[in-house]
Amino acid sequence: MRVVGHRLVPYALPLTEPVTWGGTPHRQRAGVLLRLDGADGAVGWGDAAPLPGFSRESLAEAHAAVVTGARAVTGRDLDPLDVVSLTSPLHEALDAAGLPSSARFAVDLALADLARQWLGQSLPKALHADAPASLPLNALVLGEGAVAQARARAEEGYAAVKLKVGRAAVADDLATVAAVREASGPGVALRLDANRAWSDADARAFAAAVGEVAYVEEPLADPAGGAALSRDTGLPIALDESIQDGASVEAWAAAAILKPTLVGGLAATLRIAASARARGVPVVLSAAFESGVGLRGVAALAAATGAEPAGLDTYRWLAADVLPALPFSRPTVDLDAVFATPLEVRVP
Repeated sequence: MRVVGHRLVPYALPLTEPVTWGGTPHRQRAGVLLRLDGADGAVGWGDAAPLPGFSRESLAEAHAAVVTGARAVTGRDLDPLDVVSLTSPLHEALDAAGLPSSARFAVDLALADLARQWLGQSLPKALHADAPASLPLNALVLGEGAVAQARARAEEGYAAVKLKVGRAAVADDLATVAAVREASGPGVALRLDANRAWSDADARAFAAAVGEVAYVEEPLADPAGGAALSRDTGLPIALDESIQDGASVEAWAAAAILKPTLVGGLAATLRIAASARARGVPVVLSAAFESGVGLRGVAALAAATGAEPAGLDTYRWLAADVLPALPFSRPTVDLDAVFATPLEVRVP
């Protein structure tokens, strides 16, 4: 497989309503697409979209790093199996280049998209031979309409709902969780995300009153207390930002939340997922409001790492996309159909 050229395509996509990241409301999602051209006419696409308030790199820094990564692989003959391998000289070289996370995801994904075409497989199957063709999705409910959204998603058949907490008083959060739980009904797993909002005292007060939840992502401002909090209260705690900070996934964790844009790209995501699963920790793939190009990559990784309900519902908040409509606003997605045709990228 020979890469003969590359091109970068910046994008800025409007959101259906403002979304707050890092304490700042945003009305659009910006990133840069990477196109890699194969010698046989195949085209691979990747997406670098650093998330404001969470990514360490700026969009300008990501753009420059994608250029560096693209130049490093252009003109090279690559083994497609090395591209989709966890350990290969190619990935060792990219690791050594030190690309920031979102840029590495773009380069990894564009290469993998080319490789899977050479291999004649969908991307999920190229990453894992036993990847399922159907992927369950997690519904994301946000803002003042969270209860109504939860009710609607339950009626549509979602098996899991994710709700942000930690932005209000603990008592108010508990009331919202109870209302969302009632709206969702029995059988819908309730996932919570606190984004390190609470002191230990507030987290313990929440744990004492919240009732059954699938897990709470990163409840503590000081994440070092997570294991003790889980042990003492029984609160199931999922790791997210801790993994982005380089922490290993310990067996006490209820889940490992992996956002490829934030944890180092496709290869790093697969390595972390393998380590977590070896410790018996479920792996949940989650998007970071990327474009449809990035979301396809996250979906493929979700199928390749255990097929827990994946967090692709950020797609619902994109008022426009670089691709024709994708089937990510539903309880399950047919991945064979998603990867059956070449991408038609159209930047607004």
